[in-house]
Amino acid sequence: MAWGHVTLARVLLLGLATPFASAADSKKDGLASEEIQHKTVYTGNATEPVLSSPPTDKWWKSNICQGSYCVYTNLRIANRRGIVLVTKPDEYNKVERIEAYLERADNKWEDGSLLAETEILEKGLGLTAKKSIRRGKPLSSWSPVLLVHKDLFEDVVKKKERTRLLEAAINYLPDDTRAAFNRQRNRPGHNSGESPRSIEEILYAHPFEVDLGAGYRQEHSSKHYINYPEIALFQHDCRPNVAFYIDQHLQHRTTVARKVAEGEELSISYIDPFLPRKERSDWVKRFRGSSKPCPCAACTGNNKPSQLKKSDKNLAEINSIKAELKNHDSKKVTVSLIDRYVKLMHEEKLHAKYAEAWELAALNYNYLGEDKKAKKYADLAVQAGIVEGGKDSNDVVAMRVFASDVKGHYSYRYTLKRRGIKEPGN
Repeated sequence: MAWGHVTLARVLLLGLATPFASAADSKKDGLASEEIQHKTVYTGNATEPVLSSPPTDKWWKSNICQGSYCVYTNLRIANRRGIVLVTKPDEYNKVERIEAYLERADNKWEDGSLLAETEILEKGLGLTAKKSIRRGKPLSSWSPVLLVHKDLFEDVVKKKERTRLLEAAINYLPDDTRAAFNRQRNRPGHNSGESPRSIEEILYAHPFEVDLGAGYRQEHSSKHYINYPEIALFQHDCRPNVAFYIDQHLQHRTTVARKVAEGEELSISYIDPFLPRKERSDWVKRFRGSSKPCPCAACTGNNKPSQLKKSDKNLAEINSIKAELKNHDSKKVTVSLIDRYVKLMHEEKLHAKYAEAWELAALNYNYLGEDKKAKKYADLAVQAGIVEGGKDSNDVVAMRVFASDVKGHYSYRYTLKRRGIKEPGN
């Protein structure tokens, strides 16, 4: 389900807090509890007294645990923005090792004068452009405030126990950071009769994910949900105009993927936009708190059934061609097939996913000896890659090298050579 996945080795989802259970309830569960800032938090097998508040100048392991999962805090980090972890000891150690990088976080909207918080129909509070914004314009950079080990949701079976652990963690965040996090609890429409989102619901609605295990020899999973409260202002769209990535220092960065008009909503895709429409629409209804399926144009077709049918067909064809383009030995790849792939990507307005598409096009054109087209799409892949992954990402570096000498690259006429077709003049 997670979209927005990253590993540390390679750059590549308003309301009141959920009430804590009473101390009497804790006795029924066999858990230790103690009052902390007028809220009850729970620990498992605590051997030391729980501090009334964590230190503000260093990492701190609480005694608030469920099995092997405990709450860890650092309230000083990122200019006192703070961060809390719900994870295992060895995973906490990995985050502690990159503390210096987390300290360098920008934590800002690049140009707040461009953005306005606006109530978006059928979606809730979102962002719109106060003026036209060019493609490639950086919008934001934020450090995470919460990491939660994904295995928690399988290993701690009782939701009540998970909720107590997660709520205790959020309660430790600095006041301003906690207030920013709690804005995500509002459901679309802000109906007063609705209960606020739980932390689990927030993580599922904004399913950003990181793998802390990259570069380590281990058998267990190190995948974590990771949360950036400010990013929740970007509402979901299956054809977004904003791209994002999480860099190797865990900063979440957003960049405009196509020109945005004044007054237009700014959106990202919280799930894979290449999934079939029904899967995307059902996901939105289930996890984004909407009473209806996904309301974006790609899922409604602007109420034109013929447009929806065409889009569904286009997307299926894109995925089919992509599979062929990824197969270096495919006998089905022709120049016209690559041309078709490029055309369909434009038609479907998948602006936030151009980098991989143009890279595949460039390589496959080169396989067929089309060096001019290969050069064109390598340059476009670099441009898109900067938007989608940053100027120093591995893919951008590789495409720059490729574009500098397409004929000298291993891929030049690769397919033609395998088919026994000699270069003209030989």
